[in-house]
Amino acid sequence: MPLLRPLVSLIFLSLAFTCTVQASDKGLQIVAFGTSFTNGKGVFRSEAWPAKLEKNLNAEGLNVQVSNQGEDGDTTLELKSRLPKAIPEGTPIVLLEYAIGNNRTAGIAFDDTVKHVEEMVSALVARNIQVLLIIRAGNPDMIERSNRRFKRVVNRYGILAITIEQPPESLLVDGRHPTAQAHTEIAASMVAPVKELITRTKLAVK
Repeated sequence: MPLLRPLVSLIFLSLAFTCTVQASDKGLQIVAFGTSFTNGKGVFRSEAWPAKLEKNLNAEGLNVQVSNQGEDGDTTLELKSRLPKAIPEGTPIVLLEYAIGNNRTAGIAFDDTVKHVEEMVSALVARNIQVLLIIRAGNPDMIERSNRRFKRVVNRYGILAITIEQPPESLLVDGRHPTAQAHTEIAASMVAPVKELITRTKLAVK
């Protein structure tokens, strides 16, 4: 039985993009941008979902490289601050993860969390970057609340979103971060939406 329940809610909106895709011998460049969930706190970097997602996509014949730009403890304010440097010009796809828990600890209200995420999404879309917003929580009620709050952002900017429910059995002993097995399942759940973003990227440059 899976340790976590990825609830994939993909919003496919047709938008016209013109972008310069950052590609090299290493393949299409994808940036996983977020907090300790992305960085892989408590597991080896090779076990974190960005590395496993890259392997999954490569196994399907897609020449991509996923750069892990996760930082432990970041609030949305810190994410906003380092976004320009962490995401090089020409990056075609960003997987954006935030942490409500970090914001709560720092005293940042949920309304401000949503505002900060929208500001990051707006900045990325303005750079013609395709975005997958990663919404995660520990139970269905929290997932539903987050989905409601971010629905306007997702619809307004035509991005994709994936919701990941993380029950206690999917977490390390700290009760906050995914186990290596959970990272494997998270990566698997992201293959379909990332492939959709790759398709959008290819269509945008034709």
